[in-house]
Amino acid sequence: MVIYLDLVLLINYFFDCLLLILVNITLKRNISLKRILLTSLLGELGLIGIFLNNIFFLLIFKILLALILIIVCFKYKDILYTLNNLLYFYMGSVILGGFVYSLKINKLNYLLIIISSPLILYLFNKQFSLFKTNYKNYYNVTIYFKNSRYINVSGYLDTGNKLKDPITGKNIVLLDKKLLKGVVSIRSPIYVPYHSLNNRGLLKCIIPSKIEIDNKFNDNFLLGMMDEKIGINGVDCILNLEIMESLHD
Repeated sequence: MVIYLDLVLLINYFFDCLLLILVNITLKRNISLKRILLTSLLGELGLIGIFLNNIFFLLIFKILLALILIIVCFKYKDILYTLNNLLYFYMGSVILGGFVYSLKINKLNYLLIIISSPLILYLFNKQFSLFKTNYKNYYNVTIYFKNSRYINVSGYLDTGNKLKDPITGKNIVLLDKKLLKGVVSIRSPIYVPYHSLNNRGLLKCIIPSKIEIDNKFNDNFLLGMMDEKIGINGVDCILNLEIMESLHD
């Protein structure tokens, strides 16, 4: 069988792009297409596996390469976050691999693979929607600051979160304060009293410029800075229902 190396490189790169896009969309990781395209270039190292005759070493190599792709593309937040990314990457890979194996690969079928692969992954994403119900409250969020800087984060809608400033009445979006390092300087914070089931105190807040969620905006809120890490997989900030209801074009 004749192997067209240039086409193999193209298909391999194309598949890596599709799989990373699948993870990004399914798990709402809020990663730019540019980062995905650049990260997929690392996937070309997978062709080294052609020269590995030992199945065990080939498997280890494939797993390590996939892990590198996942961490470079989506960064490392914690073990669960990374394992979820890796799981969806591999589930998509198995689906694509089975599809390719079902075809008798020749030069004409390469075009069929390129055209139909996005459809295969789209159907896979729809079919496995029941496994990602926990992600229905995830949103891609952009927070803008008065110094013209902004950050892209993954937000979670907590319908039980009714935190607001009792003086101004502004709702509060909670954010991991580590994400503000090097983005904005906190000089005159606002301290908002809060209490929960097990704790109470003062929450340090700042006034951002606006927040963007699904191409809609809200400029009447406070940004509360959390010292501890948010304990929800892949989440950087906590939204509340009133924030979502007051979004506008």
